[in-house]
Amino acid sequence: MEIIKAGVRNEILKLLSLKKYRYLLILIGLIGILASFLGKVSKGLIGLLSNNMPNTVLSISTGFILPLMIAMAAADLFTAEQESGTIKAIITRPISRTSIFITKLLAIIIYVILALLVCLMTSTISNIIFNGIGALNILETFLSYAISIVPMLPITLFAITVSQVCKNSSSTVMLSVFGYAIIVAVSIIFPSINAMIFTSYTGWYKLFIGAIAPINKILNVFTLLVAYTLILFAVSSWTFEKKEY
Repeated sequence: MEIIKAGVRNEILKLLSLKKYRYLLILIGLIGILASFLGKVSKGLIGLLSNNMPNTVLSISTGFILPLMIAMAAADLFTAEQESGTIKAIITRPISRTSIFITKLLAIIIYVILALLVCLMTSTISNIIFNGIGALNILETFLSYAISIVPMLPITLFAITVSQVCKNSSSTVMLSVFGYAIIVAVSIIFPSINAMIFTSYTGWYKLFIGAIAPINKILNVFTLLVAYTLILFAVSSWTFEKKEY
């Protein structure tokens, strides 16, 4: 366990040592502030609901911004190390490949959680400034952000799986984003399969909002997301385990 903790810490520091990941956190924070400002001054005319801005920003983040950030992180922690040859030094250490894989996976997940926290704080504070504390349900907003990490898990493992078949980091980002977009497009074009696609539930937090939460629907979606997570974990970790560097 100590090896895993040390590995996760190293991988997180590796990500944050790159300026682009610090800038991305600043960017996602600015989006929350800007969206609150535009929603206030436009009085909802541009489609922004100023009285529920944190959840509006959350929908934008989980649907578009976070998948891009995940693709970039997967490229840097997996494919880029293959390009530079540093992965060879890592796998020769007295630690299993599975443990190495898990540390990198957890590092990406922690970065996503950090991005969600930044988004939550900036959008919530901005909403309070522009609309007052009475216009916001703090508990409901926190719950929405907390449970939004669940649909990000299969998306993270999807990007990691793509990284295992790419030769360079740029192709990993492009193929991950393109693949994500194709899956979303297919689910829209063919509504009959929409309920079976993991990308359809980036906004599943909406199921928890309201007087009565549809328990059966929540359990069904949760089971589906867990199934995708386990399948993609098995595929990506097996590929990482068997890959020759």
